[in-house]
Amino acid sequence: MNKKEHKKSLLTNIVIIFAILLVVNLISVTMFLRLDFSRGKIYSLSRSSKETVRELDDRLMVRAYFTRDLPAQLADANRYARDILSEYQAHSRGRIRFEFVDPTDDDRLQREAQQYGIHPVQMRVPERDRLEIRNIYMGLVFMYQGERETIPFVQDTRGLEYDITKNIKKLTDIGRRTVGLFTDEDEEAPPRQPQQQMTQPRQVTFNSVSEMMTEHYNVEEIDLMEDVPEHVDVLVFAGIQDSLHIEKKYNLDQYLMRGGNLLLFQNRISANLHSLTAEPIQSNLFDLLHHYGIRIKENLVTDAECGQIQVQRQQGIFSYAQPVEYPFLPLINNMNEDHPIAKNLENLQLLYASEIDEPLPGSQLEMVPLFFTSNYSGDVRVPNLDISFERFMQRRNLRTILTDPAKVMAALFTGNIESYYLDIFPEEDDRLADRFHYRTPDAEFIIVADTEFIQDGAGGDAQPNLDFVLNAIDYLMGDTALIEIRSRGTEFKPLREIGATSRMIVRWINILLPTFLVIVFGIYNWRRQLNRRKMISKIYEED
Repeated sequence: MNKKEHKKSLLTNIVIIFAILLVVNLISVTMFLRLDFSRGKIYSLSRSSKETVRELDDRLMVRAYFTRDLPAQLADANRYARDILSEYQAHSRGRIRFEFVDPTDDDRLQREAQQYGIHPVQMRVPERDRLEIRNIYMGLVFMYQGERETIPFVQDTRGLEYDITKNIKKLTDIGRRTVGLFTDEDEEAPPRQPQQQMTQPRQVTFNSVSEMMTEHYNVEEIDLMEDVPEHVDVLVFAGIQDSLHIEKKYNLDQYLMRGGNLLLFQNRISANLHSLTAEPIQSNLFDLLHHYGIRIKENLVTDAECGQIQVQRQQGIFSYAQPVEYPFLPLINNMNEDHPIAKNLENLQLLYASEIDEPLPGSQLEMVPLFFTSNYSGDVRVPNLDISFERFMQRRNLRTILTDPAKVMAALFTGNIESYYLDIFPEEDDRLADRFHYRTPDAEFIIVADTEFIQDGAGGDAQPNLDFVLNAIDYLMGDTALIEIRSRGTEFKPLREIGATSRMIVRWINILLPTFLVIVFGIYNWRRQLNRRKMISKIYEED
């Protein structure tokens, strides 16, 4: 090949390379691809998050107030926040912009952050071989069409994607679903004896769970005296102490027959911690459930893994509070790890809960248990509902008296159910065809046999319980992706602490090992050079 041909070939190769780069860039404009090799794909957005940002109608601005040079345990959250916001920006087709600012030494930015509800958190930070107290900013503000939402402090990365997507949905109303909440606060309470009035517990409220749901969904109060609106995606039934009005019972049945999703929290036994009395709840709701093939046992479950109550004791003239393990307050860590609702949860709190039985014979429902008591369980049954604490006070190990296997405390039911009123409204009556629903093949509802699970002053104050409610609602809405991202995030994994002796050994190894390696390498190189000289000398001597 002559010089001219070589030059022509080089020019052709350059043109081909530029053409390839041009085509790749043109393809990249319409096709977006990123590879995430992290464990659990924590740096990749879920399907739900991607769909949310792709539907933005206007520009959304994210302003991140983060302190520079964060301590090691927080630096990971800073990096993760930047990476995840970059993912949101990349998938938003240019609609999301974000910027990081440090207000630590800027009065104007500090005032701005405070206006948005972001306040500094004081933390001890190692500086120059001593601990100093610094003000740390780690907050996010989302601004969209004149409205804003705030994450005041990104304490860790667990669930950060969920919080970001939740705030975007709240601002834009994209993909925001509707949850109905029914409570029996207006229902007539069952009659009580005069001596029980002194121990009547305070009014039952569900403010914590209601406020939590309002942050994630559109929440409507449902009284069931009328049909449940069609736009209600999930009905949360917060338990009753008496029978339902016949109209409410009918509307609940028809809601389920229309394929409505139900999350039911219902006690079988009404118990009072103050008076230590218990009695079965007589309600037509259980007749409705029994018709569908579901039975909540007339018992109160006990568990060796439980919470404590404070018992006042008297010793002489002194009075003191003694903590006593009370098995009627189960702490649940036995989850169905194969189901997305429960697999990432722990430390659920129950109070006077009952056991959920297998579907009744002849039922066309399938039951999937969601969580259980421990393998050291027991129960008290009707009519002997003894819930006193005295028999547990002298027991140091409850496992010696509670030996029953795990009991199902929450379950998902799916399958075919027929209306409770099927015999009253015959299918042959064509006038009812558009007004009455006879059956549904796709029933799907979740039952927790404990109303206190979501009550204020009881389980409703426990964050794991509220997380279960969110997971259950998202699952019934068919959005399992939201459940998965609620617990996603990186973990700060510092080096393991070692003792003083180990530190001394490591220090001397760091000092002596490099010197030793240099000496060994020097000796090796000297011997190698010596052998080489000998070989050369031998060659010349032979010549």
